[in-house]
Amino acid sequence: MEETNMDDCEHNRESEVAPALIAVHPTQKSVAVAVGSNLRVYNLQEGCSVSLVDDSGVHMHKDSIRAIRYGAEGKLFVSAGDDKLVKIWVTDSWRCISSVSSEKRVTAVAISNDGRFVSFADKFGVIYAVEIEGSHENQSLPNKKAVPILAHYCSIITSLEFSPDGQYIISADRDFKIRVSVFPEKPSDGAHEIQSFCLGHSEFVSCLAFICSQDSQQWYLLSGGGDSTVRLWDFTCGSLLDTCHVGEDYYSQKKE
Repeated sequence: MEETNMDDCEHNRESEVAPALIAVHPTQKSVAVAVGSNLRVYNLQEGCSVSLVDDSGVHMHKDSIRAIRYGAEGKLFVSAGDDKLVKIWVTDSWRCISSVSSEKRVTAVAISNDGRFVSFADKFGVIYAVEIEGSHENQSLPNKKAVPILAHYCSIITSLEFSPDGQYIISADRDFKIRVSVFPEKPSDGAHEIQSFCLGHSEFVSCLAFICSQDSQQWYLLSGGGDSTVRLWDFTCGSLLDTCHVGEDYYSQKKE
């Protein structure tokens, strides 16, 4: 019954307009923009648009794109969305080297810092991982089946991040939660070990990002949500370190 209800919810959202997405290359070589099912890339160094080449056997996206992401070094790019496809691109030639099928519509994607794994989440709250084997420079990869590594108990995942050291995978959802899980050496074994929960948001969590302290070289987690707050976490223990209120209502109440 629960799965049927979620399928109905997906059906009701078929006419929902997907928001425009933008992602910038880590060294600002290019910028990618997704509007609906269209993916456009602009070369910032040469001042021209980029022609995308899809060698994966499943040509381009057929429905709204919901997530785009550059890898940490900018060599890889991932796009995914309502057509249940996760496309992996190499950015030196902008060729799609693999298309991974998802059972449900995709809501979030992440790439490990070493470029070895691509992870994505679907609307049922299940998170999958795909290992990218060997060299992937201008070389098409076999379209592999993703393996589920953890589930979020039917909560829609809004954001995914690998920790900079690759030890953890962090997920945020619409039920106000941030979960920090130990990323397994073998994804097929599943990510059963939970490191911490970062709890404090009073509305859905919409985005995650890592920042590094210049003094201690320690990494911290930032989160933003529908409660109009940006929160700073020690993600290894789930400790809330600071909260910044960005909503106008909060400051209006403070003045009163």
